[in-house]
Amino acid sequence: MKQEFNKKTLELLLVNYNNINAGMRVPCAAKESIENKIKETELLLSKVKDPIIYKDGMNAMQYAQHLATEANGRNNSTN
Repeated sequence: MKQEFNKKTLELLLVNYNNINAGMRVPCAAKESIENKIKETELLLSKVKDPIIYKDGMNAMQYAQHLATEANGRNNSTN
């Protein structure tokens, strides 16, 4: 099962992979493996979409309900 990461996690992984790679001075199998992980992470990062952030940390359904409640409140006050 392939694990999916959000954009922030991928950004943090990329920073850490680059730091590990910079710390390895001698070319070896481990360095090559890290360089492959960097390429894979950059590719995944280019495909992932920016997360949608709603007011007060609400999810999409909660925000839709919030907007509906606000709209209903405005409509009721004009009657």
